[in-house]
Amino acid sequence: MCWLLRAGLAVVAIAMAAGEGRAQEACDTRSEFKGETDPAVLGFLADLKGTVAMRGNSVCSGALVTFKGRNSSARALVLSAGHCADRGSVQIPLREKSMAVLDDGEVLYGAAYQRSLTLDTGKSEEPRTCIEADQVLYATLTAVDVLLLRLTETYSEIEQRTGVVPFVISRDSSFSPGLAVRMPSSLWQNDRKCRIEATVRKVKEFRWQWGPVMRLRLDPDTCLGPHGASGAPLIRNDTGEVVGVFGTSGDTTAGPCEINNPCEVKEDGGVVAGVKDQNYVHFVHQFYACLDASGELDLAQPGCRLPKPQQREKRKPIGARARP
Repeated sequence: MCWLLRAGLAVVAIAMAAGEGRAQEACDTRSEFKGETDPAVLGFLADLKGTVAMRGNSVCSGALVTFKGRNSSARALVLSAGHCADRGSVQIPLREKSMAVLDDGEVLYGAAYQRSLTLDTGKSEEPRTCIEADQVLYATLTAVDVLLLRLTETYSEIEQRTGVVPFVISRDSSFSPGLAVRMPSSLWQNDRKCRIEATVRKVKEFRWQWGPVMRLRLDPDTCLGPHGASGAPLIRNDTGEVVGVFGTSGDTTAGPCEINNPCEVKEDGGVVAGVKDQNYVHFVHQFYACLDASGELDLAQPGCRLPKPQQREKRKPIGARARP
């Protein structure tokens, strides 16, 4: 999972503890590209259109998304990584405070949530605007690291106000090696060019195991996954659909399978240490098996295999510590 360092303090992409209703940092609409007229810059802004920056206690990326067949009058959704939810029962100590993270087996479903987010509009005159989330529709770090937020506006209202239409989440569950994709991050105002290298059966990082996940081809020059890019959408170049969510990348700053140092788990249980800057992306097609006839998420749908909420004992703080 990706941590962001700011002013010498660890501002983390996997969230500080926060209760419901806790005030969040106001939406930041600043952009260095405001007022630009250069055609290359305008094209770049168009590539960022529909991406989302998440600030406050957790610092992440995301995207405005919809499911195929979902009505434009429905409440809009934002897709990101589960460790960006700013919620969880596990407390991980930092220098002077601790952060809350969803434990393995912990799921948020239909939870009240208030958060201001920044939406890229693709327009030079007003590159960014604010949108508001009012519910965690779904979040987990169990088997998959995903977050789905519900917004206060519908797709139609957002389009009318900003001109932004959502990315469509893909139904595809497998991809050919070498498939060209991109990974835009609103937080960093950049768009990374990548290729899918392989599907990995399982990846482990600290107390979490995820799989299957996509491994991107190692290319730090064009496909770097910087801290704060967690939750960025992985988008097919040919169809424009979202096929995954960026989850983690190797720092090689600690031992294999520790925080920020994901490792691959072999069938015999052995692990392969991660490579520096190796990016892993979570599939998102599994949401479709959990949608009702109107396109709303319903975990009770037959065939839905997303992890379900369950009662868990609250765990004591654990001894792992984020890198300074």
